Parts: sequence; C-alpha cells; structure tokens
Amino acid sequence: MGADKGILINVPDRDVYDGLTTARILSAVLKETPFDIIIAGQRAVDDDNFQVGPATAEFLNIPHISMVIKQEITNGKIKCHRTVEGGTVVLETPLPVLFTTQRGINEPRYASLPGIMKAKKKPVDMKTIADIGLDPETVGKPLTKIISLKTPPERKGGIMIEGDSAQAKAAKIVKILHEEAKVL
Repeated sequence: MGADKGILINVPDRDVYDGLTTARILSAVLKETPFDIIIAGQRAVDDDNFQVGPATAEFLNIPHISMVIKQEITNGKIKCHRTVEGGTVVLETPLPVLFTTQRGINEPRYASLPGIMKAKKKPVDMKTIADIGLDPETVGKPLTKIISLKTPPERKGGIMIEGDSAQAKAAKIVKILHEEAKVL
C-alpha cells in the first residue's frame, strides 16, 4: 500500500516487552530513518496500553498529538483535530511529529494485485537489538508487569420505575433511595 521498504527487528522474548520497551526499540530505529510524520494507533489491543506512541515521540524529542480524528498539512506544519471530553480541539505543530489516531480517521484501500507483486520485491532490512544500538541484556527488562487481568464482577440488573407521571416516578425513586439504598 505504498511502502518503499520494511524493517524487521528480531527481538528475543518479545512477549515480555512492555509499551515503554517497544517505544524504546521503535525510537532507536526511527532515529536512523528520515521522516516527517509518524502515525501510530491510539492504544495497544493486547494490554489496552496508551504508551507506545507518546513514549516514542518523547524518546525522539518530537511533538506528539493524541486522539487525532482529522489532520491537515501546510507549509511544514500539521494542524490536528483531536477529541476531548465534550468536543474537539485543534492543535498545530511543526514537522516532524508523531500523532496517534482514533478509529475511522481513514478508509484503507485494498492492495491491488500489481501492488502486491511489487511489494514482494521491496527490500526488508533485518535488524537485531544490537544492530539498532541497544543493549540486548537491558532492553528486555520491562519496567511494568501485568499481575492479573480479571473481568469486572457481574452487577445486578437495574430497576425499572413504573408510574403514570414523572412526579409518581420521582416519588418512587426517592422512596427506594431512602428505604433500600439508605442514601437519603
């Protein structure tokens, strides 16, 4: 879908890496790669971690804008519309930049058969942790560790308040809050 080349970083024990380690590895590779924009997903789907994009930008010492839903590039600057509680805010920063996206920012196109055939001929650089300037002995030591993952406890169903009028329903809610929940 338009890539000129790929980079595959062979890492040992990749299942033990946390988001910060992943960001450290990506930024080490990107320091040697010319770029204007890095587009990352909002969060990881495996551990729901929002860390990789912002930490990569921090390691690269470039601006980061999160939760982007729309972007425009003009005159070496990017203007991003990002979601905030209750609305959107527009931010502008010079390039280079890393921004994280929300679902639906674009509709990816399907790769054509000629494009797939061309992609097979594109170079893929194979690198190790040592090749990108990181110490294999220390990079694999995550700073965070998942102790456990649990689903939330089941909750009782809600109570449907019946009544002929809003006043009758309000009176029933007040009675329940006073007698059963004991909050009034």
